[in-house]
Amino acid sequence: MISYQAYKVLHLLGIFLTLAALAGVALAAANGATKQSNSARKLISIGHGAGLLIALVAGFGLLARLGAMHGMAFPGWVWAKLVIWLLVGALAAVPYRRPRFARSVFLAVPLLGTIAAWLAIYKPF
Repeated sequence: MISYQAYKVLHLLGIFLTLAALAGVALAAANGATKQSNSARKLISIGHGAGLLIALVAGFGLLARLGAMHGMAFPGWVWAKLVIWLLVGALAAVPYRRPRFARSVFLAVPLLGTIAAWLAIYKPF
């Protein structure tokens, strides 16, 4: 059985990996890289996908350790974090498709991370 603390470390690992990948793709696109010209694109994609998966699985492990019962509705803060998770997942495509938004993605990612952390710490709803 995995402890609460171990799930938290894994969750943070997934978050850090995802945010680092998003920063990498945003900065590469802001500097004129395209999907084809970015030699680190495969590494960034793997980091982004693996980070999202680790964060999601460990997040649900944390919920289990907090006592979320199977079959019960999730609290609102969990749904809000899932929406942020989906947004962060989709943001990886934005800098290459719309390079003019690359800097905005670079600035939005820490903001989304901060909101997600606030939701997890304070559980407002």
